[in-house]
Amino acid sequence: MKLYRLPIGIIQIVVIGIVAVTAFYYAQAPSEEELLKASAIAIAPQSNIGAVYVSVAQIKPQDHFVEVRGTGSVVVRNSIDLVLQLSGRVVWVSETFRKGGSFRAGQSLLRIDPRDFELAVAQAEADRLAAESNYQLAKAESEAAIANYAILHPEKNVPPLVAKTPQVDQAKAQIAAASAREQIALLDLMRTDFSLPFDGRVVDSQAEVGQFLNQGQTFGEVFDVASIEALVPISPSDLSILQPAIGRRASVSLAGFQLQATVARVSPNLDERTRFAQLYLALDNATDVYPGTFFNVVVEGPRLENTMLLPEAAEQINESVWVVSGNQLKRSQPRFINRQTSGVIVESFDSADGVVLGTVPGAKEGMIVTTESD
Repeated sequence: MKLYRLPIGIIQIVVIGIVAVTAFYYAQAPSEEELLKASAIAIAPQSNIGAVYVSVAQIKPQDHFVEVRGTGSVVVRNSIDLVLQLSGRVVWVSETFRKGGSFRAGQSLLRIDPRDFELAVAQAEADRLAAESNYQLAKAESEAAIANYAILHPEKNVPPLVAKTPQVDQAKAQIAAASAREQIALLDLMRTDFSLPFDGRVVDSQAEVGQFLNQGQTFGEVFDVASIEALVPISPSDLSILQPAIGRRASVSLAGFQLQATVARVSPNLDERTRFAQLYLALDNATDVYPGTFFNVVVEGPRLENTMLLPEAAEQINESVWVVSGNQLKRSQPRFINRQTSGVIVESFDSADGVVLGTVPGAKEGMIVTTESD
C-alpha cells in the first residue's frame, strides 16, 4: 500500500496559521492594569517619583530616669556549720530540724541528755556553798583575833597575820572560783538544749536520737533567712550610670511575684571571666524566696537632664540615626546612654525636622525624602 505524503509547503502554511491564531488570541487578552481595575484594586498614582516616603518623630529634650535591667540569681551570703560545744547523747530532735526544714529564732532543735550536766551543776553549787562557809569561818576567826589583840595591845594596829587577813582573802577567792565553776556548769546545762538566735532554714542535718555527738563535731548546716540576697551581674558601663549605686531601689521579678530590694553592696573587682561587676541586693522580704532562683531586675538610676528618649525604631546601624533637614536625609550620631523598654535615652542633639523611624532602603546623606509625621 502506498502512503500519501503532504507537501512540505502545506505543512509550513498550517504551522504559520496556528502561530498567527495564538498571537491574535493573546493580543485580545486584558492587560494587567485592566485586571487590577476589574478586581477593584486601586492603582497607586505615579507621582513624586524619586522621593522616598519616611516616617519621622518629633523628639524634644526632657528629663529622664535611667533604668538598668538585668538578670540574676538568689544566693545566701553565708551558711553555718552546726557544732556542739559539749559531748553527749542525743535524746530529742525537732521535726523541723530536717533537710529543707525551717525554724524560728530560739526554737529548740536538738537536746542532749542533760543528767550529767545537772549533776555537774549540783556539784558546782555545793562547792560554792562550801566556799561561802569557809569564808564565814575565816571571817569569824579574823574578827576574834582582832578583838583579842586589841585587848592585849590597845594602842597598836593589828598585824595582818594576827588578823588572819590572808585567810579571809583566800576564802573570798574560793567563793569566786566556785561561783565561776557553777556558772560554767549552768552554761553547759543550757547548751544541752540546742537552738539558734535567728530564723533560718536547714540545709543538712545529721543528728538522730541515740547518736553520741562529740564536742566540736559538725552535725548539720543551716542559713539565716536574713542572709538571703540577690546577686546581679552588671556591665561596667551600666554601673557607671548608676553611681553612686549603693542605696538605689530595685524591683525583682521572680516566678509569680515581685519583691522590692535595695542595692546593699558592689563587688570590689570585676569577674575574671565575664568582666562584669556584681550588685548585691538586700530583699525587703525573703521569707518565700529560695536560693538558686533566677529573676529579672530593674534598678532605678538617677535622673538625666536635657536628654532624649528615642523609639527603638529610630536606631540605625552603629548606634546612629537619620534626621530629616529640608526634605533631605542627614546622619546623626548622638551618644547612647541607656536602653529601656520604652526606647533609648541619648544625649540631646539637633533632630532638625524629625528623627526617621524604621529602615530607609538605599538611604544616604542628602537623599530626597517626603516625610510623614508619626
